[in-house]
Amino acid sequence: MSKAIQSTSGTIKYRLKDVNAKTETSIVLDYSFGRNNRIKFATGYKVNPKNWDKSNQRIRAVSTLRNRDTVNKDLLRYSSNFIEEVSNLTEVEKQNRKILKGLLEKIIRDSEEVEKPITSFFEFAENFISSKENQAKNIGAVKLSPITVRSYKQTVNRLKDFDKEVKYSLDFESINLKFYYIFIEFLEKKNYSINTIGKHIKNLVTILNRASDDGINTNFQYRHREFKTVSEETISIYLTESEIEALYNVDLSKTKDWELARDIFLIGYYTGQRVSDYNGIRADQIKVFNNREVFEFTQKKTSKKVYVPIHPRIKSIMNERYDGNLPRKLNAPDINEYIKEAGRKAKINEQISIKRTIGGKKTNETVSKHTLIVSHTARRSFCTNAYLSKMSTIDIMAISGHSTEREFYKYIKVTPQERAVKIADSAFFQ
Repeated sequence: MSKAIQSTSGTIKYRLKDVNAKTETSIVLDYSFGRNNRIKFATGYKVNPKNWDKSNQRIRAVSTLRNRDTVNKDLLRYSSNFIEEVSNLTEVEKQNRKILKGLLEKIIRDSEEVEKPITSFFEFAENFISSKENQAKNIGAVKLSPITVRSYKQTVNRLKDFDKEVKYSLDFESINLKFYYIFIEFLEKKNYSINTIGKHIKNLVTILNRASDDGINTNFQYRHREFKTVSEETISIYLTESEIEALYNVDLSKTKDWELARDIFLIGYYTGQRVSDYNGIRADQIKVFNNREVFEFTQKKTSKKVYVPIHPRIKSIMNERYDGNLPRKLNAPDINEYIKEAGRKAKINEQISIKRTIGGKKTNETVSKHTLIVSHTARRSFCTNAYLSKMSTIDIMAISGHSTEREFYKYIKVTPQERAVKIADSAFFQ
């Protein structure tokens, strides 16, 4: 029969920190409260493993251990008091690790400061964002973009606006299908696009999932199949090889900002990297393998290390305008602004039809292609043109850093007609 102390919510056991220690090791209170839910808390006492009774979870009756009875009484008191305190908690609080640790702190350390439990949605959301900000700034091993944190903040702010204007009394228990449809209607009236609305729903579900995992939220209506992220396909263009040629050859010497943005963009195109990697590329990233120069990138988003042969046109850009050096870094918003002007000068004027849903209404407008060029267009253009040039998919992915072919094929912008022509050139159809 187990000697573990059973409570209505979990099981307490006393364990040694290191059962193989040659000297004294800490006695740890181990509280298990459901599948994969466990708290370990040091009692402040130590014992040599040879003097520990594992079966009874107590110090053995050894005459040379004068404080044996005191320690054993304290261990019994800790577990008894903890079980009593837990029995006074609500079912939600019984799953909250911070509250449980606070109780152990109070009982074992004689601390009167038990952390106030988080119970409201907005309180939890603010705490969630704070933890994500800390993760983005301080934890390099777990990558989290500041842009993602900003997106969470925007979602919480929209929810606060909704709560204030609609007077919905938003909290965990009121987030249901009724809320879902009212919130979408609210955002549509504010003229948000369907993809922006979908982003806020996605972020909300992320926050709710975390609250559920932490035992703070027990209302799972947000997992209903109708409570879904809404979206529509966005217009993501790529520049054809002839358009890249026009951009490369256009004279921008009288507008140096546009020229710099164009050169940085072309480096992005000829390396296939994200703007965070190609903007501000350094000379020390140039490596030589078998007498061939390549760029070495450690991609900021994925931490993958990739090697890209240096295209002759990058060398030409370096030699013609930067004395053999690479162009300086430019603010990303400025690249997006100036590259449109460079595209206009290069006469990239194909008319593109854009269909979007804004404020719940479908819109359709036609714009010149150069107005849609952004820094990321460089990478998408590389992947698409490399694919159409019959470079193997696995080689393109080795440069771009895409993990799967499925990801890659979703990313490139190839029309069914272009794909048919590429397939027609395969050996099968010859």
